[in-house]
Amino acid sequence: MHDLLSIEKFLQFTADELLVDANEINKNTTFRSIRTWSSLNALVFISRINEEIDVLISASDLASCQTLEDIHLLLKTRFNGTD
Repeated sequence: MHDLLSIEKFLQFTADELLVDANEINKNTTFRSIRTWSSLNALVFISRINEEIDVLISASDLASCQTLEDIHLLLKTRFNGTD
């Protein structure tokens, strides 16, 4: 299993990419409420996910998510080819 498919690794990846302390976020965090979240950072985040696990999510996919867990579940579904 790829590292980002673990919720813990995904949260650490998210913290690293958004330059926040991992203790500031959890799976229930509404990602739009993260202080460093912006439309530009969203694009970078999507790009970095694609680089890491070769899963492409679109801006509309992201818009349908509310929490970090929602994004994580979307990634797992796409990675496993069930979406």
